[in-house]
Amino acid sequence: MFTNSMLAKTIGDIGRHWRILFLTSLLYTVIAVMLLTPAVSLLLHVFIRFSGKSVLADQDMLFFLLDPIGWIGLVMVGTFWLGIVVLGQAAQMAILAAPDDTKTGVVESLRFAMAHAWQINQVTARLIIRTALLVVPFLGMAAIIYSLLLTKFDINYYLQEKPPEFILAVAVGIVLAIALSILLLRCFSSWVFALPLVLFEDVPARKTLQESRSRVEGSRIRIILLFAVWLVGGLGLSAVATSLVIWLGRIIVPGTTSSLSVLVVVLGIFLMIWMIVHLLTSMISSTTFSALLLNLYREVACSGGEIDVSKLSLHSLAQPVPKLRITGKRLVFGCLLGLAGATATGILAMKSVRLDDDVTIIAHRGASATAPENTLASMRQAITEQTDWVEIDIQETSDDKIVVFHDSDFMKLANVNLKIWEATLDDLGKIDIGSHKSPEFKDERVPTLDELLTTCKGKAGVVIELKYYGHDKNLEQRALEIVDAHNMSSEVMYMSLNLDAIVKMKQLNPECRAGLLLSVLSGDVQNTEADFLAVNALFVNRSFIQSAHASGKDVYAWTVNDAVTMSRMIGIGVDGLITDKPGLARSVLAERAKLNPAQRLLLELSEAFGVVPVVTEQ
Repeated sequence: MFTNSMLAKTIGDIGRHWRILFLTSLLYTVIAVMLLTPAVSLLLHVFIRFSGKSVLADQDMLFFLLDPIGWIGLVMVGTFWLGIVVLGQAAQMAILAAPDDTKTGVVESLRFAMAHAWQINQVTARLIIRTALLVVPFLGMAAIIYSLLLTKFDINYYLQEKPPEFILAVAVGIVLAIALSILLLRCFSSWVFALPLVLFEDVPARKTLQESRSRVEGSRIRIILLFAVWLVGGLGLSAVATSLVIWLGRIIVPGTTSSLSVLVVVLGIFLMIWMIVHLLTSMISSTTFSALLLNLYREVACSGGEIDVSKLSLHSLAQPVPKLRITGKRLVFGCLLGLAGATATGILAMKSVRLDDDVTIIAHRGASATAPENTLASMRQAITEQTDWVEIDIQETSDDKIVVFHDSDFMKLANVNLKIWEATLDDLGKIDIGSHKSPEFKDERVPTLDELLTTCKGKAGVVIELKYYGHDKNLEQRALEIVDAHNMSSEVMYMSLNLDAIVKMKQLNPECRAGLLLSVLSGDVQNTEADFLAVNALFVNRSFIQSAHASGKDVYAWTVNDAVTMSRMIGIGVDGLITDKPGLARSVLAERAKLNPAQRLLLELSEAFGVVPVVTEQ
């Protein structure tokens, strides 16, 4: 009964004052943008200065808060933002608390809040400090658990394999989260009347939390229940509104992926729609909280159930405060000027960030989307499309020749049931491996490694994948000898699914560059002898890349054939793209070079709007 009547009264109060309440909420949103945009821009510049990086990946900007400097900046900006929010709550409560015969508008409520700003900020600071003192020990325990249980291998291994230590860490984490939530809930419910006590009873800031705790006694459950209803309602409204925007986006956005520039525009439109929707839901939530808090204060904590008008200093609502001299025209002008300044600051901050795409294009079996895979035609096409490297597969024939071919037989490419290790070079010269792609490639045959290196020398580097089907004799040594004979050691890299092959290559030639090919992530791959990791793009994320880079390894993502996934891989910092479409990869790099940092970050939203990564076989 108490809950129902309180909610009904809260809704009634909002209904009577909703225009002024929403305008006030909008005003404080504008103030937050005006003040926080320069602060965030400064924080970003500080991060870049101390990051030690001359070039950043797109997601470095999104995740800079994970660095110690970012944490400090986050606390500072968050504290600033919370102070603005609390001032907004004070202004809204002034509107709701004023007598009916008192004219209370946006300007008057702002004066009232500013007249109490010093006391409000003191209370806010105390809330932050006490909350931090509660949270820090739990964060420390979580860090210890993580260090003891989840640092032996890369975090992606734990997420994928879920070993016993991962399950234990999650279980302990859940217990800590529940304990912290209960503790915070009890404390926040005790402090709930701190702001009204400052505003309406002039209780000194140093005594508000203690006084609020004493007045909460006996009503804690009702207070928690009411704010639980408010929280669920607010989250539900936000979830429904956001889901509708994403649902509409998933209908429209996937059809615009042919051009990154068009995709950015469409994503920008939906981001703007989401921001407007989020602003409206936040305003509803904010005004509801203010009205609910004020009614709770009247019902539970205020002597006599009514606010003593004589103690409110409500005359400050109707009369200008000389020192502030706030008028409607000045307020509008100041907001417009502040927004213009914030916008300019944000634009300058984004333009000053250098986001170069230092990415290598590796043509998977040549330009195999256009020409037959692993053929000289495919290599020539890849070179025409300005690839940096071509990736090929090599095997040994029965007469000890090293040829370029992927499968163990010719059934897929020529419908011929013949194994590579059972065929001679003359046998291979009779098999057409190009017509399945197009009649124009009818003359394509399996090339030797010699022929391929001759075609690519000086035009594109060559990544040689060593293929093992149990019939190789001395594949590694022969490959090295052929490469040396062409004087192309600096233009060739090697890779294999077989870690032993990488070890052997390093033993034969410690100077050669050899990498491990991975279909899934398992175990501690960072501590291998590999110089690089060629990884299924579905498993590549920023954390894995950072871990690999920390161990001195590059990361190449395979096999990526659509523009959006290419852009996403580049954005998270991969060193190379393995693709059937080197021309598309080159055009993606050209398009991204024209995008500013904000536009690049918009591309990170594509997956949320239904653009599914496309990854094909290696």
